[in-house]
Amino acid sequence: MEFVNNIKNGLRNGLKISTKIIVYMLPFYVIVDVLEQSGYLSKISLVFKPVMGVLGLPSEAAVAIISGMLLNLYPAIAAMAPLSLSVKEITIIGLFLGIAHNLVIETIILSRSGVKAYSVVILRIATACVAAMGVNILWT
Repeated sequence: MEFVNNIKNGLRNGLKISTKIIVYMLPFYVIVDVLEQSGYLSKISLVFKPVMGVLGLPSEAAVAIISGMLLNLYPAIAAMAPLSLSVKEITIIGLFLGIAHNLVIETIILSRSGVKAYSVVILRIATACVAAMGVNILWT
């Protein structure tokens, strides 16, 4: 009987988590896809072209990077999905966001422990940039 209850709880919790992920991902996926299909994504992303170029990414990847940095990884994944990215580019984005994701919430939490918020943000973004540039240079 305990086994059946564990299965029910697992399914219930899995459904809750899946619903949260869909709530995050679906709007971002739709927005990025509409922007890409309409041609606006390429216009918006021109602003980020120099920075993305240094990281070895197309300018359209800026949407994924920014959404991952400000929110969390789910919107970033949704923003990446409609783009035609190579394995190298996905790896670079994954590494970058593995270091500098969810900056707003995590910086607030860390600052409550006595760490200076700006130093945490600068360190995480700088480390993410260096790591991404390193992968871009070393990937052959």
